[in-house]
Amino acid sequence: MSGLVPNARSHRIVESATLAITATANKLRAAGRDVVSLGAGEPDFPVPPVVAAAGVAAIEQGNTRYTPAAGMPSLRAAGARWLNSTFGMDYDDGEVMVTAGAKGALHMALEAIVEPGDPVLILAPYWVSYPALVTMADGEPVIVPAVPEQRFVHSAETIERAAVEHGAKGILLNYPNNPSGAVPTRAQLQAIVDVAVRRDLWVISDEIYATLLYDDAEHVSPAVLPGGRERTVVVSGFTKSHTLTGWRTSFLAAPRAIVEACARIQSQVLGNACTISQVATEVACDTPLPEEHDRRMAAFDERRRYLCAEIETIPGLHITAPRGAFYALVDARELLARRGMDDEAFCRHLLEKHLLATVPGSAFAAPGFLRLSYAAPMTELHKAMQRLRAAATEA
Repeated sequence: MSGLVPNARSHRIVESATLAITATANKLRAAGRDVVSLGAGEPDFPVPPVVAAAGVAAIEQGNTRYTPAAGMPSLRAAGARWLNSTFGMDYDDGEVMVTAGAKGALHMALEAIVEPGDPVLILAPYWVSYPALVTMADGEPVIVPAVPEQRFVHSAETIERAAVEHGAKGILLNYPNNPSGAVPTRAQLQAIVDVAVRRDLWVISDEIYATLLYDDAEHVSPAVLPGGRERTVVVSGFTKSHTLTGWRTSFLAAPRAIVEACARIQSQVLGNACTISQVATEVACDTPLPEEHDRRMAAFDERRRYLCAEIETIPGLHITAPRGAFYALVDARELLARRGMDDEAFCRHLLEKHLLATVPGSAFAAPGFLRLSYAAPMTELHKAMQRLRAAATEA
């Protein structure tokens, strides 16, 4: 039995930090503790009724059987229409497939693109799953250090130096960014695409927060910029905008050969994304909900402004206002230096003593920072700020 153990690669895959913290917070709640959790990236709004009703109708009508691996043809066509009309893309239905959430799309894309040992650039701060996903595809994650002094948007020069130094074959982009809320300008993103062209890099662009923007921020996909379309894989969908987190459907859009390869891989790994969820997602594509979107964004913006204002009044904490998504990446380096703690120890202290769940910046390659999700009601955010202030100012 001594040889029947998990392989070496599995030991390089760690549990998602955000899911682990949420699980701990849920255990404390189950034990009767009044935990405030700002750890999970999950909106507190319900699924829009018209979308939820479509899922219910699919069950009632028996529309629950297998679909083609790449998704229902009608949904692939609807997804292409939605991407094109919403973001100015230019895809046909053969260049769009349906995956089991953004993680599924990223996994399929990396499996189809990465050769064993290929270095893939990941810009810090990054979503916690990116390095593991690259590793599972037999690639080599190369972390480009965070640049908080540049509002967390890397310069094209920095990216090009990393690409040359490591012989990179691709780059993972995520804008609006989780955890920082960073959104580059069109010119900044074009400069990054230009690097990808010069260095012949694949670009995997995680755009799951693309419709969640504040102030003057504009979402631009690398796929719509000169030189970008032929080398970009887009990951998008309604997971965050419509609270379809547990429904597990997203879109992958890319050149046809990549989509066909991803569909073949998905046919063996998964089969197809949940049929019921696909039916509901098609309704989301074809049913714009501008009033619902505006209502959600007004609530998110109110929370964002509140958190930013409160954090700047807490000694030792600072923040760059997020321009997208629903996360605040709090700079706690001054506080932590004074307390002689790192961000992981401070987050444990926050949860164990103050019953406030946050995520340490180290999980995103941003040590000294804390990520707070403001996808939570204002009543919870008020309690969270009281607890954070108490922890920061205690003797």
